[in-house]
Amino acid sequence: MQAPAIYIPAVFVLLVQANLIRGTGASLGKRLLGICVVRSDGRPAEVWRIALLRNALPMALCGYCVWFGLVDALFIVGEERRCLHDWVAGTRVMKAP
Repeated sequence: MQAPAIYIPAVFVLLVQANLIRGTGASLGKRLLGICVVRSDGRPAEVWRIALLRNALPMALCGYCVWFGLVDALFIVGEERRCLHDWVAGTRVMKAP
């Protein structure tokens, strides 16, 4: 993992995804599915909120506690259909306008 050839494409993808999220609240995959991420009150979600609280924090926690991923996913069966990372970030997924 020390080869720059690994990091350059990863940084490129990260920048493209961040740009897409900043404009629409949706990554490439979410755009294909016709959904986007917004704040729980319906306002657009900030890139840092999506990137750090919704994506990076859960990935880091999965590294320390293997069960976190399962617990996170099981929250989707709740009344509001929001995963644990959505609750932490104050976001929700909705159909794109």
